Amino acid sequence: MTTVIDYNSEQSWHFLDLVDDEVERGELEEASNKLWGAAAHAIETVAERRGWAHGSHSDLVDTVLRLIDDEGAPPLLYTYYGLANWFHSRFYGWPPNGDEIRHGKGEMADFIRLLEGL
Repeated sequence: MTTVIDYNSEQSWHFLDLVDDEVERGELEEASNKLWGAAAHAIETVAERRGWAHGSHSDLVDTVLRLIDDEGAPPLLYTYYGLANWFHSRFYGWPPNGDEIRHGKGEMADFIRLLEGL
């Protein structure tokens, strides 16, 4: 049986894997939002492990801040979250270009790995 933690962890990498195909098809808004989805699922994984709420954007940023402030996670976590949120906001118009998305994919992979290590 797949747990919520397993599901979110798998989804974070799955969304990241879909980014290149979206860029190739010219679906830059979707590619941008996939980067957000990858990050959001990774944050949800950490929150679920700790029994923290993770059902809203505010819960996700609260998780990131709690990890930094209460558990000593590196402040870079907040920078990664800000980048993920920027990609999400670009879903609604004026998407980043393909190069920005490709670079962002690497950053989101680093973010996920960092979260997995906490």
